[in-house]
Amino acid sequence: MKRWLFVILTSILMLAGCSLSEESSSSDQGAEPPTVEHNDSGEADENRQSDEEKQEMPPLQKERKVIFNATLSLNVEDLTQAIDEIKNSTKRFEGYVVEENTFSEENTFTGSMTIRIPQSQFDAYLRNVETLAKGAPQKSITSRDVTENYVDLSSRLKAKEAVQKRLESFLNEATNTDDLLAISNELSRVQEEVEQLKGQINYLANQSDYSTVTISLEQKKRAVSSIGEKDFETLSEAKNLFITTSNGLLAFFSKTIVLLIGLSPILLPLLIIVLFFLYHFRKKSKQKAGR
Repeated sequence: MKRWLFVILTSILMLAGCSLSEESSSSDQGAEPPTVEHNDSGEADENRQSDEEKQEMPPLQKERKVIFNATLSLNVEDLTQAIDEIKNSTKRFEGYVVEENTFSEENTFTGSMTIRIPQSQFDAYLRNVETLAKGAPQKSITSRDVTENYVDLSSRLKAKEAVQKRLESFLNEATNTDDLLAISNELSRVQEEVEQLKGQINYLANQSDYSTVTISLEQKKRAVSSIGEKDFETLSEAKNLFITTSNGLLAFFSKTIVLLIGLSPILLPLLIIVLFFLYHFRKKSKQKAGR
């Protein structure tokens, strides 16, 4: 049983190594050009040779996988109208809107949009959107070549799929329970790696096929002067003066009352004494006047 399992795993490792070595040798050496005979139709033979080399070239080497990203900052007359025109242009260039936001601040209306555009329409779309700007727009474009990563992932996927097929054939041929369990576990691991590689390849393909455009929009609010503005300012100043005067009087009387209440233990006896002397003084004055 162990010997059978050892033979299976050894075959898997040899198959994976052969697949990777074949990929690396084919990518390093390339296709061997055909022999060209020098005769009267030499130019035709050269053209035929060039066509054959193009046909033998792997598809992954014919096109580059480049991810483009652009950011645009635009000042516009009407934010709502500009957003609608950008949406219409996006549909016309076969793209789609990923995100849209609008904000209102004290003196400006602002908005932002994230657009995905086919790479073939990228430059034309940017030129179209730039026409919406009032003045010169601010633009930034970045690119990243992921061809090497894409080719590497594709080669690894091809090797893993070959191992997967071989494991499936071993699984169909195995009869021992331990062998079935070991092969099933290895097959599950390889299948998971295959799905991960496919996901990474699809992601790179999508990012390179569709470019991302981030657009920032800004609209300045117009200041509108009101009729009779100076009259309103006069009324406002009079209102503020009235409120200030009223608050001052209330504060004065409030402090006076507080002072009187606080000094009442002293002031009340003094007031009684003063009233007593005044009463006697007036009484004596009346008596003298009666004589």
